[in-house]
Amino acid sequence: MKVGIFHVGTQHSWQTAQAFQESGELGWYATSIFYKPTEWPYRVENLAPAGWRAKLHREFARRYTPALDAEKVHLVGPWEWGRTIARRLHFAWADHQLNLLNIQQASRRVIRLMQESPVDVLWSFNTMALEVFAHARKAGVRCVLDQTIGHPAAMNELFTREHEQGRDYFRSPYQPFSADWIARQDREIELADEIVVGSEFCADTLLDNGCPAHKITVLPYGYDETRFAGAQPRAVPPPGQPLRFLFVGALEPRKGAHYLLEAFKRIPPSVATLTVVGRQAVPVARIAEAPGHIAFVPQVPRSEVPGYFQAADCFIFPSLFEGSALVLYEALGAGLGIIQTKSAGFGVVDGKNGVLLQQPSVEMLVDAVMHLSRNPALVAAWSQESRCLGATHRWSDYREQCRRFVHGSVAAGSVGLLHGEAGP
Repeated sequence: MKVGIFHVGTQHSWQTAQAFQESGELGWYATSIFYKPTEWPYRVENLAPAGWRAKLHREFARRYTPALDAEKVHLVGPWEWGRTIARRLHFAWADHQLNLLNIQQASRRVIRLMQESPVDVLWSFNTMALEVFAHARKAGVRCVLDQTIGHPAAMNELFTREHEQGRDYFRSPYQPFSADWIARQDREIELADEIVVGSEFCADTLLDNGCPAHKITVLPYGYDETRFAGAQPRAVPPPGQPLRFLFVGALEPRKGAHYLLEAFKRIPPSVATLTVVGRQAVPVARIAEAPGHIAFVPQVPRSEVPGYFQAADCFIFPSLFEGSALVLYEALGAGLGIIQTKSAGFGVVDGKNGVLLQQPSVEMLVDAVMHLSRNPALVAAWSQESRCLGATHRWSDYREQCRRFVHGSVAAGSVGLLHGEAGP
């Protein structure tokens, strides 16, 4: 069996490709953003002035992993770097247009790649799978859709409400997904033989928008066990010391920025501090008015992230809409208790290692933080439970699940079974 992986960016596609490389089944991995010094645009690094060369290398090298055989990696479109720049400059329209260009060009190249190097399974990701699936189905290739986030129609419904409630935290009015974009997603779902998702929340948004339950299987993600190998269990904090909370990710409305910052305005600095690590995507005024016990750290390389987890007592993540946030798995790997929303994905289980909020709420976030401050022994108890959960949610576990899924030893349609529906 040969498996082809296609993602114009990254997300967790490196791990999916590595899963089949480890079993000798990876036909190729097609992407637009993987560091290959001999190919465009990476050749510009050697042409740049000396002062810029090191900066370019540091930026390019973030999109590289030695775990993947570079000979198996095919670069299929140049526009993803343009998207990276557009996102950092908060040019949403340019980001969207470049994404469309990238998908169109990359899809044409992947279709040629399938013709030149046929595969038995095509594993592609949402929003970029339509054209390649249409070709693959005609060729009798099995199509697996990796749905990394909930259905866009569900996001439209949610954020139309959220914009009204937290408009001060949006840089611009929410722009809903168009009917054409939603139709594209629905057509991908229709063409897919199987769909894998990271959480039941993500699955539910698909079910609510007409996806057959028997197609959906939950495959939890993981964390890099090599980066968190030295993670130590948390002890009970010393009396009188404020609890140290951590948030990692883009600080934006989708990640619950409004709820998080407003909650910590109500929490005294003697009770808890908050460190926010990641790109700041809310208006500058919201950062300026934040209280002093909130520290903001710009986006850092992935290699530096574990240090922030190690310095915290608890992870907090009130995201409104995800597939399943990878930072929750990293919190497990770091042995941190978690306060999260259900829509953030897999992290808190049965309340054993933290607090699971069914809906985002400033009041509920404040209550959860205050509850932990009144019961500091929970820091150590939650930590131990997270470490136990983390032991079976590493990237190596995810890769094994991918292989088992493709070979049929993970029950396809697991969500259908959970919802009491028959398989195909």
